[in-house]
Amino acid sequence: MKRFLPSGFMIFAGVLGIATASVHSDQDVTKNRKKFDLRQAILRKFLKDKNCPDQQFTEAFIAEADAHGLDWRLLPSLALIETGGGRALKGNNLFGWANGKQTFSSIGDAIHTVAVTLAHGRAYRGKDLGGKLAAYNQGTDYGAMVLEIMRQISPRQQVQSAD
Repeated sequence: MKRFLPSGFMIFAGVLGIATASVHSDQDVTKNRKKFDLRQAILRKFLKDKNCPDQQFTEAFIAEADAHGLDWRLLPSLALIETGGGRALKGNNLFGWANGKQTFSSIGDAIHTVAVTLAHGRAYRGKDLGGKLAAYNQGTDYGAMVLEIMRQISPRQQVQSAD
């Protein structure tokens, strides 16, 4: 009986190991790995070169823009003009939202709120980029300043990565 128990236990452990291995082999590990996004590299370098504290939020800028159908360069451009990319930040308000009086629980919350509002808010809904910028700030040169920063980030909205 002593001989049977250890060898039976070993066979059971071996069968269990094979079953576990077959479950994991069915998973596609490439789906778990994040695909390289050239926009993140471009934006991170731009913000780093400008000494912007908000460079750590590159992924959030792009994810929120994508989720809400905005140009990926818009949110960081607004942040750069409004707060120097976070250098003059108060109350996590990266965008000077509500004349700088609005406070947010986090910078991520600010990015999300501004992206949602620019895409779906009553003052912005259905407008092209120029219309959104005019509604955001009525200053005569404001739209041109934002567009220039966007162009500096990348001359084109669409960028291709060399996978």
